[in-house]
Amino acid sequence: MTTTTLPHAHVQRTRFAQHALALLTGLFSAPVARNATESASLEAQKVRNLAYVYSKTDPGFAADLYAAAARHEGLYAE
Repeated sequence: MTTTTLPHAHVQRTRFAQHALALLTGLFSAPVARNATESASLEAQKVRNLAYVYSKTDPGFAADLYAAAARHEGLYAE
């Protein structure tokens, strides 16, 4: 029996964790917006920036992020 390791999968998980941490840190350290709509718009843009990073390596995940950003922004539309 042969054991095969998947170093690429580990690298992808590590990269995802770094980007997710950067996104969450950015969301919580963002300047205070004037209203909920503006705040949702800023948060959605940060998620879109993360989606752009993944658009070449994981287009399905990027599409999910773009959809989540649009939905989040739509929930707070005036």
